[in-house]
Amino acid sequence: MEPMTATRNAPRLFVGMVVIALGALALLDNLGVIEFGDIWSLWPLLLVAFGLARMLRPAGQPGRWMGGLFFLFGAWLIFQNLGLAPVRLGIVFWPLLIGLLGVRLVWGAVARGALQGPPTEGSARLSAFAMLGGAEHKSNAADFQGGDATAILGGCKIDLRQAAVKTGPAVLDVFAMWGGIEIIVPADWGVVVQGTPIMGAFEDKTTPPREGAGARLIIKGVVIMGGVEIKN
Repeated sequence: MEPMTATRNAPRLFVGMVVIALGALALLDNLGVIEFGDIWSLWPLLLVAFGLARMLRPAGQPGRWMGGLFFLFGAWLIFQNLGLAPVRLGIVFWPLLIGLLGVRLVWGAVARGALQGPPTEGSARLSAFAMLGGAEHKSNAADFQGGDATAILGGCKIDLRQAAVKTGPAVLDVFAMWGGIEIIVPADWGVVVQGTPIMGAFEDKTTPPREGAGARLIIKGVVIMGGVEIKN
């Protein structure tokens, strides 16, 4: 087995082993072989396993930070079911989630240099932000490299029909929460969606180009109760 294949299969193997272990313990408990008690109080182990599986993804793969949230959520539920949690989850969950989302936005802005001033239409990277409103951005960059787009209770429209990609795939990081992002790409671009939807959706409505033709745009990010639409 090649190292890369093993790395990609590791999360599935881990989740599978957790599911098998829970099923085996439940079966033995029902048959009277062992007395495990209320085994179903450990169901959050599935959330922990799912979170760890995403955290074990190779560097650069989407969803790793979301895996951390699932891991913490599942671990807290286990402690709560066992009576070891100091406070109930409902008291801290939403404030903690909002705080972590804020940290992600700030980290993304600093990491991509979004605080260095707004890019122009000819810039290789773009940054779009809309909150309680709308924002529209166009790019005619000769070598578009990507950027980021954030919509919170609002909408962003990104028009890339006049842009071109020459060096490698462009990467666009999106975040939509109770909002929407519309991305328009040239007809000869190939689109790869690697986002994580949570009660939301990524909709790729583009027509795939011929194999090996045109540029490639990779769309990463998270959608929470919102939507991202990509079209030609």
